[in-house]
Amino acid sequence: MMTKHPANDWKWADDAEEGFVDWFNDFYGRFSFRCEYFYGDCEVEDEKTRKDLMYKWIHASYVAGYERGLYGKLEEQQDTP
Repeated sequence: MMTKHPANDWKWADDAEEGFVDWFNDFYGRFSFRCEYFYGDCEVEDEKTRKDLMYKWIHASYVAGYERGLYGKLEEQQDTP
């Protein structure tokens, strides 16, 4: 029997999206936001470098949203008697 894949468990999807938005718009250093770095990377002229940067951003954003959504779900489970 296969275990249920978290991507198919939509109960945590709202938490994941909210977690991603918080992560993406959060501080990324003392005087800048993470989204500013993303937009800067989008403007890189070398196509291969820009492509590599976008893959890294996609991976990082997925992991951030997944972890925050999963964390919210784990908190929910701990709160139930």
